[in-house]
Amino acid sequence: MDIKKIIKPLIFSLLTGLVLFASCKKDDIKSPSELYAEEMAILEKFKKTDTYKSWFDEAELVADSSDATGRYQGLVYFQLKKGYLVTYEGDTVKGDTVLLGKRVGIKYDLYYIMDSVGAEEPFLVKVASNMNSGDPVTYTVGSPDPTQGIYTGVDLGVRFMNAYGESRMLFPSTLGGNDYVSRVVEVKITYMGR
Repeated sequence: MDIKKIIKPLIFSLLTGLVLFASCKKDDIKSPSELYAEEMAILEKFKKTDTYKSWFDEAELVADSSDATGRYQGLVYFQLKKGYLVTYEGDTVKGDTVLLGKRVGIKYDLYYIMDSVGAEEPFLVKVASNMNSGDPVTYTVGSPDPTQGIYTGVDLGVRFMNAYGESRMLFPSTLGGNDYVSRVVEVKITYMGR
């Protein structure tokens, strides 16, 4: 084995990396707090769009914790369809309310709230959906699974729902993804275990 054949490409790769690293401007690197501030600015701009405003005509605003602190911080929840009603027997909840520990199946459309240079206002980009698939994603309420699209924001929103209800949820990346991109998720509960 010729050592020169190994060393020359290695040195070339290191020098190329150093040149590329040195050519990066410090201004192009943003801190997490700067990225979060940009995300929040885009989210606030989105809330001023006609798209967002029209949601108030289509649905009932059930929860808006944009200014709250704690685990629901940032969740905005619109109820599109109530689903089955809840009944009470004494202090016991009966009916089809989604509760912690219940196994549910959901269908969803997932959108990112995006902004780009030249765009007049932020816009939605659909990035995932299982609405047209045969099977819902199932999970246990209280145990979000981001690998299946069940972000913390979705899990918290589902807790406002009833069986066969439909909703629209908006939340920052702190409740899902942690990638500085806010999300809108339209959810249908299609199954609920006993």
